[in-house]
Amino acid sequence: MLNNEMQLFAGRSIDVPSCFISGKQDWGTYQRAGAFEAMQRSACTKMLGCHLVDGAGHWVQQEQPAAVSRLLLDFLAKAGVA
Repeated sequence: MLNNEMQLFAGRSIDVPSCFISGKQDWGTYQRAGAFEAMQRSACTKMLGCHLVDGAGHWVQQEQPAAVSRLLLDFLAKAGVA
């Protein structure tokens, strides 16, 4: 069943304002060479921000809460929500 759901969205892009926030030390961002750049280029057609927060790993929102909050507020302002 999960495979069917995944196939439904295969090859599609995210076409709403988007922001990616990750810890710079999170190994997942670098797991597959070129995936980080491809996400910015084609996976999200309205990418308004892509940030790797220094001093944080996988739990960026817990490790650097002030930085994440600032980035989220910036994103909301750019998206015209705040």
